[in-house]
Amino acid sequence: MKRWRRQSNGICGVGFSNKHLHPGPPAPIFLIVSQICFLGGLAVHRLEIIIPTWNGRSILAECLPAVLDCVDELDPPAKITVVDDASTDGTLEYLAKHWPQVNVLPLWPHRGFPGAVNAAAFVSAADVLMLLNNDMIPNGPVLRPLLEHFADREVAAVSARVLKWDRKTIDVGRRVRTFENGEIRGVGHNEDHPEVSATFFACGGAMAVSRRKFVELDGFDEIYSPGYVEDTDFCYRAWKRGWKIVWDPRSTFIHMGSATFAPKTPGLKRHLGRLKVRYLLHRNAFCFYWKNLTDPQMRRDYWKHLPGRALNALLSGDVLYFAAFLRALTRFRQLSRRRHKELQMARLSDAEVFAKLEELCRSKQIREEKHVEQACIEC
Repeated sequence: MKRWRRQSNGICGVGFSNKHLHPGPPAPIFLIVSQICFLGGLAVHRLEIIIPTWNGRSILAECLPAVLDCVDELDPPAKITVVDDASTDGTLEYLAKHWPQVNVLPLWPHRGFPGAVNAAAFVSAADVLMLLNNDMIPNGPVLRPLLEHFADREVAAVSARVLKWDRKTIDVGRRVRTFENGEIRGVGHNEDHPEVSATFFACGGAMAVSRRKFVELDGFDEIYSPGYVEDTDFCYRAWKRGWKIVWDPRSTFIHMGSATFAPKTPGLKRHLGRLKVRYLLHRNAFCFYWKNLTDPQMRRDYWKHLPGRALNALLSGDVLYFAAFLRALTRFRQLSRRRHKELQMARLSDAEVFAKLEELCRSKQIREEKHVEQACIEC
């Protein structure tokens, strides 16, 4: 136990058990212990950068130095916490030797991205959390533009702009989504919108989020572990509580892309990693719909069109689709209980969320068009 305390550099130096944090907020005794840890001489920071990592020592070696360079954008400086999710590649030893100024939160056993984020978020003393993948590097000033939005109490989260490793191709943009024919349309489309705007969800790999709202929504749902779609789920629930999700292109990151699940080195490991990503996206999409759709008509539309989508998967030979469906079925009861809870807490219906998002994006576009038209007249 002493070894963990030394390597965690003062951040509640124990390996946390899932029973304290899953699926909801920490138990009262855990909150008391965590607050004692943070009050023990640690400064309070307004923004804390949380970087989950799993066997990502080489990735951190490439990306962490650039993240450390951006902490002084704020006063007081941002705090960085790396959450080591039961790595076996010597990540803890590497961080202790090369980056002793970084706070480290070791976990055991492995909990996946949602659980790793929750572990750090629930014990944080910051007002705003910057959730960052371990394969992200900032491109210029990134923190202050995101932090500005939280002066608006209706803002739950802000998504940064993310470019792929070539620094040209958009990876995370504004997400405008609609619900048609029993499914969310526009999935995978990222608009490199030039202005601050509403967005359907913020990318969990480059998301600034109000800690208070994050905890109020019980954080990321760990039913999506090891990862993917948990950020969509969180933001959708935030919309249904009447809050807003914002896109701000002034803050830009460069993303290596699926570096944990599908390493960039060519070969069988990368191929299997890509298959795993496809499987997780399928499985967690089922979980998202079964948990979050509460509007009766939209639920009927979803189930009505599901056989057609299954037929398309069959004809295209997408075996992973059916494997994911069967796996999601084992969680159906859990998802149903979560759906009933969200139905009680929601202030907006599913239909109202999509209508509000469309209205916010359209009004922004109209204002921009008028501004351009006025500028042309003045010229």
